[in-house]
Amino acid sequence: MFLALTYYFMWNAIHGKNGLEVQAQQRQQLQMTREQENATDQQLRTWQTKVAALSGQSIEPDMLDEEARAVLNLANPHDLVIELPSPKSPK
Repeated sequence: MFLALTYYFMWNAIHGKNGLEVQAQQRQQLQMTREQENATDQQLRTWQTKVAALSGQSIEPDMLDEEARAVLNLANPHDLVIELPSPKSPK
């Protein structure tokens, strides 16, 4: 009877609802969530820097020009554009 009770409690300690396996999965999920949080924080800092450069009393002309070109996919009429030949694929 003692062995049966011991087996029951040991099995639940490992495989049960709050067992070691579940805790390991929760730790892994927590680690993934923290990594996502760090990536999101980095992205937030990047956007805050861009917004700070574009807002306020003085807008940096270079930053504004760079963003406008990137969004519109355009070049300045005074820019020199050189088309390079595509690299030949080896046969």
